[in-house]
Amino acid sequence: GDKPDRSTSMRLIGLSSLILLVCLVYASLPPDPYTVLGLRKGANIKDIKKAYKTLVKEWHPDKNDSPQAAERFMEISKSYELLSDPLKKDRYDKFGTVDDDPRGSPQGGSPFGFDPFFGGFGFGGFDNGNSFFAKHRVGIRQYTNTILEKSHHQPFIFFAYSGYCRSCFAMESIWQSVVEDLEPLGYGIATVNAMTDSNLLEQMRVSRLPTILVLIEGRAVHYRQSPQYTTAKSLRIFARDVIPNSYILKLSSYDKLKRFIDQAKSTNKMSVLILGSSPEPRLRYLLSAMKMSETARFAYVHLGEETPEIDHMKEAMSIKCSQCENVLVFNEFPEDGPVSRLSMSKASDLSKDALNNLLDQNRFLLLPAISSPSYLDGLCPISSRSSRILCVWLIATSSSDPAVDSFRAFLLKKHKEIEKKNIRVSFISATAQSAFLRPFMDSRSSLVENSSRDILMVWRSESHRGRFVWFEGAWSTEKSGESSVALMKKMDGVVDGRIKLEKAIVFGEMVDEYKPSFFTRYSKKVVRLIEHAWFELSKEEVYPVISAVFAFLVIMMIGYGVSHSMREEKGGHRPTYCPPFNGKRSGSTDSGWHPEDPKGTREGEEEGENLTEMETTEMIQRRRLKKAYSVMSPLIHELRAESYYGMIRLLKPGCRSIIILVDAEHKQTLLEHFALCIYPLRNNKTFSFGYLMVEKNLPFFRKLLEHTLPASDDKAAPSMYERLKGINPKQTVGTVIVMCGWKLYFCIYHPMHVASGKKNFLGFEDDGETDDELSGESGDDVERDEQTTSRRLFRPSVSNVLNGFPNWLDRLLEGSIRRYYIPEWPENLH
Repeated sequence: GDKPDRSTSMRLIGLSSLILLVCLVYASLPPDPYTVLGLRKGANIKDIKKAYKTLVKEWHPDKNDSPQAAERFMEISKSYELLSDPLKKDRYDKFGTVDDDPRGSPQGGSPFGFDPFFGGFGFGGFDNGNSFFAKHRVGIRQYTNTILEKSHHQPFIFFAYSGYCRSCFAMESIWQSVVEDLEPLGYGIATVNAMTDSNLLEQMRVSRLPTILVLIEGRAVHYRQSPQYTTAKSLRIFARDVIPNSYILKLSSYDKLKRFIDQAKSTNKMSVLILGSSPEPRLRYLLSAMKMSETARFAYVHLGEETPEIDHMKEAMSIKCSQCENVLVFNEFPEDGPVSRLSMSKASDLSKDALNNLLDQNRFLLLPAISSPSYLDGLCPISSRSSRILCVWLIATSSSDPAVDSFRAFLLKKHKEIEKKNIRVSFISATAQSAFLRPFMDSRSSLVENSSRDILMVWRSESHRGRFVWFEGAWSTEKSGESSVALMKKMDGVVDGRIKLEKAIVFGEMVDEYKPSFFTRYSKKVVRLIEHAWFELSKEEVYPVISAVFAFLVIMMIGYGVSHSMREEKGGHRPTYCPPFNGKRSGSTDSGWHPEDPKGTREGEEEGENLTEMETTEMIQRRRLKKAYSVMSPLIHELRAESYYGMIRLLKPGCRSIIILVDAEHKQTLLEHFALCIYPLRNNKTFSFGYLMVEKNLPFFRKLLEHTLPASDDKAAPSMYERLKGINPKQTVGTVIVMCGWKLYFCIYHPMHVASGKKNFLGFEDDGETDDELSGESGDDVERDEQTTSRRLFRPSVSNVLNGFPNWLDRLLEGSIRRYYIPEWPENLH
């Protein structure tokens, strides 16, 4: 009976031992670094840094008296150390652990593992340990955590080398010369050793050595010229050209200059105007513009151009030299002139420190808006209790609030006194930053007057935490004098400690009010992509792409041409304008009926008529006339006194009216033919159509003709009035006038009208020139003489007066028809 009890006891002991062993193993495992920092797995480096700073301040043994503070602080430090290393973080995300390199070499070392052996015995290749490359050497951790983020405000030029690369060390003197030129200007310098940081080169897509590239705005732009043709000058030009020109606006006129400096309030940025002797902005200016792009706008004026606009700008900015360098800074009061300026007779005298000091002292406007997280960090930085910075915020409805202008006028007088007390003043738009201000609103107890605004005084102790005091209605626009005195006392009370910042706050989420739109961001990416391709692609790589694109376009054009020709052969051609309808056979075959159409019937066969081919053509033509007239008749209006202003005087720019002269007898016939001719223009919104009854409006037409007839040189010749008095109304029927009411000109069509300025053309009993007059013309006008002779032989009638109108209309649309300008439109319509 004892054996079963003994076996059961042994099983319990074994199970307990196993459970204890598992607990010991589990306890020996390191804690999850993401759990320690309170983050989700795969968090980015920004979130990791933010969580680390917050937890370190909370659990530092000097600030926390808890017994677990020291142990907790060590866990936080180890977790941050692991996750801040890109290689270890990547390995932990993939495998859940970080093991030591089995070869005994550090992570990211030589991919062949021979460095410890050869390095220990002096086989380091061409690198003796004292090369100039080692001075700026960086690793993947520094690149990921620091340089990549800084590249949005400072470009970095990289040199990838190896201790076993002969051509790399052949370029050492060139690289040193470039570094000595670029580094003092503020250009970032970095080198990468391929033997120890091959992972970084792989991330930057470096496939050969030596390689020179520039990291700008988070993207790597490679220098593609061969090392044997590389010079220090070519590298300096590459480093300058790779910076986008959008950081500095080039100005060439005084109007653009004035518009630039007047936009400080609307953009919430300082205006920095640079006037220099170089045709293009110097590299130091481009670097400064890129560095200050979030808080300032830059513009450049070339003083070397001798133009009236440049002279006007020099006079306005009080500059009397053309080979000097000038930097002027404007705030929201440009009418008071620049708030600071820097002038040098030579560009070499302008040091980087002097330029940076000028820009740092004028980084923000007099009353800036806290419009983004970066502005919050700059205008209200984190400060300790001993060196506390007090932030004073005006709570405005928007940037156009009248209270903002009155508060800005107060600061214009008191800003120097306020700055001495370590106080930063700005305003916040309650409409745009409602989420950020929502935690503060709980302390607001009552309503204030419409003309009054609240004042918020904040001490920012941590990134998302701080203490504050809220003064309701502390600023009144109508009583700005009294409000300014009371506000100064309140600020002194907070600084002296008489007024306590009693309430703690956790800041809400702040949005970027001036964030570019989606279209702007997309356009910028496209431009950057083109610039990137310009630097990345060589001729050998571009030519095949261009050849392929060109071949594709040629194939598409040939295919379109073949398709278009087949469609034309199948469907036939339709005439664009009207054919003649003088009773003769027309060349048009567009009858709307085809012999092979089983559903179609020939005109007249339904009625059992046996028509001749000519009769069928006339019937088809008549049907086309009626169809065009039915469509166009609602668009054709009579020109008379009631419609005069709508059809002529009040026409919009670019619009014209096409008017045909008709009489009562032939009105219907002419309007049908006229409708067919203008049918293709039915959807053109720039044309109006109408007709003029010539019997009762002949004086109006006669008044227009006065501007088409040249004055006679013969004093004995009859006057203009007498010459026009004999006009025959019957011969004016079918004349078409195109009138542009806005520009006061008209064009005229008639078979007998000669646009070259003949004295007599239509409507006169006397047909005009004699043979003697014609014989007096030069031999170069033989073709014109033939046209004149043909016009004499041609007798216009109602049936053929519009035969030439389609061709004339084509020339009108081309702009080759003569225009007759008049001082004003006649008003003698009936």
